[in-house]
Amino acid sequence: MIPTNRPATPATSAASGKTRRVVILNLTVLLGLFGYGNYLLESPWLALTLITLGLLLGGELAARTATLQRYRDFARISNDLLWETDDRGHFTDLNGILAQIFKLRVGQRWRTLFLVAPDLAVLKAAITACRPFRNLELSLQLSARQPSHWVRINGIPLLDESGKLRGYRGTALDITPHWQAHEALRTHATRLEREVVAASRELRLANQELADRERHLRILVNTAPVGIAELDIEGHCRYMNPVGCVLTDCPEQAAWGRHFFDFVHLDSRDYVKFAWDINRASSQVHWIEFRLRGSGLWVSAYWAHLFEAVQQPVSGSVLIFIDVTETRRKDQQLRLQAHYDSLTNLPNRVLFRERLEQSLRRAKRERQNVALLWIDLDAFKAINDRLGHAAGDELLQQVALRLRNRLRESDTVARMGGDEFAAILPAVTEWASATRVAEALIARLAEPFLLTGGVISVSASIGLALYPRHSEDAEALAQSAEAAMVAAKRAGKNQVAIWQPPGI
Repeated sequence: MIPTNRPATPATSAASGKTRRVVILNLTVLLGLFGYGNYLLESPWLALTLITLGLLLGGELAARTATLQRYRDFARISNDLLWETDDRGHFTDLNGILAQIFKLRVGQRWRTLFLVAPDLAVLKAAITACRPFRNLELSLQLSARQPSHWVRINGIPLLDESGKLRGYRGTALDITPHWQAHEALRTHATRLEREVVAASRELRLANQELADRERHLRILVNTAPVGIAELDIEGHCRYMNPVGCVLTDCPEQAAWGRHFFDFVHLDSRDYVKFAWDINRASSQVHWIEFRLRGSGLWVSAYWAHLFEAVQQPVSGSVLIFIDVTETRRKDQQLRLQAHYDSLTNLPNRVLFRERLEQSLRRAKRERQNVALLWIDLDAFKAINDRLGHAAGDELLQQVALRLRNRLRESDTVARMGGDEFAAILPAVTEWASATRVAEALIARLAEPFLLTGGVISVSASIGLALYPRHSEDAEALAQSAEAAMVAAKRAGKNQVAIWQPPGI
């Protein structure tokens, strides 16, 4: 946001003063030229010096104008909110995409937008004292029917040449997702912190008071369905419950005295060590997910450092970890089910579309060709009806294997449904090379298939379309390749057809 025709801040006033001095100097030079024209004619070196000085000053003004325009462009497309108010708190200028999203308007009073928030008093105090403010987090109420947004604002006072406040100028950043996540994590961490600290306090009191109380607490910890470890000040294990020993695949005697990092898999150790070190002085409950070294299991771990008193060094740590291996496996399985065909393990239509669009974007950026092959088996229904669905599924699996083995690692072959397949060939050098690949697939699929029920032979028809020759759109390119495949079947099957636009 670059305001125009307004008094400047002290920094801006200094810049304006410098600009006025440049203008005065320009006028002085011009007056000198008019007043001493004859003398300049007799002194060409002086004239040349004055001309050079004028050019330099003009260049500086041009550079300032270009910089001003550049900043105006930045303000207009900025993701932040760039704002300015008058001395009464009304918006006088708004810029940035956030201003459009929040539907703010010039003349609107900023005080009507904010609810009660911890930093609101700090903001009011800063404005009352005409001080700058930074990184204040406030709740922004756009309307009674819309949820609140949280923004982080910065501002500086605008003073006129006499030092009187004429308004404020600043920025605002939407931190609503960050604030919501922060509040949720803080609530969760606070609850866990209370539980862990309470359990640790009870354990220390039990050690000091009664041996039977210690045994009672040990029983509770040993029967907990999670892994629990107690570490000393240096991170060495002082205790691990039976579930923890099972998860780490380490007996209790062997776990005693081992450093916590020894239980972490090498692939996760650097990440865990980094998170552990940066929170070394924090008494809050922290969370991290990593893989164990001995068992290879994935665990979700919560830990808290223990302090004997306020501003005292760490006296130890408590770690609680839960086995999430099965959860991660199910998540991975769901992802595979969403993107891969369960029969052939090839990408399905969803993943095929994503990779086709990625290939076209890369080809456009690098000015390359992309070939798309649409493959359909000939007379597959008859084979399925004659030999049964089990034989048909086995045939589709072998077809998928042949297609995958014949293509490059950079290529993508997907099952589109039934006996239809598609192949994406990125970075093809020429049209003829894509045709040769399609013909090679025709020949490979024509070779006999050895199934459980016997040997059968099939053929395939392939349609071919090329980016950008036939289309630059993923959907249109797929339709062109499929239409070419239909044309190949009509022409007698077991052949390759190149898509031809209508009327050719």
